Amino acid sequence: KTILTKEKTTMRKVLTTSLSLFALLLAVGVAQAGDVTVKGVHLCCGQCVKGVAKTLGGVDGISDAACDRTAKTVTFTADSDKSAAAAIKALGKAGFHGSAAHGDKKLAFPASGAKKGDKADKVVFTNVHLCCGACVKGVAKALKGVDAEKACDKQAGTVTLTGSGIDVSAAVAALNKAGYNATVKK
Repeated sequence: KTILTKEKTTMRKVLTTSLSLFALLLAVGVAQAGDVTVKGVHLCCGQCVKGVAKTLGGVDGISDAACDRTAKTVTFTADSDKSAAAAIKALGKAGFHGSAAHGDKKLAFPASGAKKGDKADKVVFTNVHLCCGACVKGVAKALKGVDAEKACDKQAGTVTLTGSGIDVSAAVAALNKAGYNATVKK
């Protein structure tokens, strides 16, 4: 009888431990999957929305992508932190930028390559979303405070600034704030 009681106690402990471990693993899996929100994205037209949809449609583990042009917001569901990060990287490469979060975790867009304090007489930014004239006007408006000549190449997705002592990181920050990605061309 004592042996049987010890076996039951041991089985209960094993079962309780197993259930606790299962619950923990389930909670970790749920924490990794979830909704991603990207705020402040430049979405001036239907072409911008289609660009986001096409970009996110090519990322494994991403579903339910949606854009709210009025709110300048992109939302989607990621099945893992890795998928969420891949989606943000893809959005950056496609020329979009914003403030992103996966649940309560902030997500970073790819680095621009600009270093604080860098000055240049000519700088070319790649990976800038320029699908239409409104995108080009948006870039011009974003860079209004940057003392330089501005040229946009919609086909190449580039913005070229020419002037004297252009503050490269300030130009990137201005583009990012307006919802555009910008990578310094080396």
